[in-house]
Amino acid sequence: MYRIVLDTNVFVSGATISTGAPSQIINHWRSQEFMLVVSPQLLDEYKDVLNRRGVMKFTGLSLKENAQYIQEVKNRAYMTSGSLTLNVLTKDPDDNIVLACAEEGKATHLVTGNIKDFPQEYKGIKIEKPGDFLKLLEE
Repeated sequence: MYRIVLDTNVFVSGATISTGAPSQIINHWRSQEFMLVVSPQLLDEYKDVLNRRGVMKFTGLSLKENAQYIQEVKNRAYMTSGSLTLNVLTKDPDDNIVLACAEEGKATHLVTGNIKDFPQEYKGIKIEKPGDFLKLLEE
């Protein structure tokens, strides 16, 4: 089974009800087709971004629905300790928490819409765009 870390942009986009790749990836996760891996730091980032006014307008979710979405992750995802810190990514240093989560959680894939900010692969972890990862899930 794949062990996946979703970058915040994919997780937030997946909150929308749409036919886009991020939403379909979330649906595959809800169908238990892969294990979602998160860290406390990444979960906090998910929550912070989801609750931004502009993001809430984009997703159409209320604060209560955001809290339910986050709780679903807490209940069903594999949570790392969050003790690993990295300083590998320089274009967007905040992305280091995503990469650290992937390494610490022994992820097979990291899925991001910001592919340019990450290497193609890191310590055996494949870095994929949402559309490419969705194709892999649907093979």
